[in-house]
Amino acid sequence: MESIPIRIRKETKESLTKFRTHPRETYDEVISRLMSSQTDREPVSEDTLKAIEEGLADIRNKKTRELNEFCDAHGV
Repeated sequence: MESIPIRIRKETKESLTKFRTHPRETYDEVISRLMSSQTDREPVSEDTLKAIEEGLADIRNKKTRELNEFCDAHGV
């Protein structure tokens, strides 16, 4: 594996150290793991997209209720 030097602040290095899963884990492994954890591997379903679009349309058309009104109606 090719490696290249990078410059990071001391505080960043200290933060990365806290993310290690074991003492011998390299910073490259830590950074790779953190980056992959931020990637959503499952695409949003068509049903979810449709529900989001309907919700946004309701907001645009002012078809909304105050939270306390909703809670009262549902006994929350």
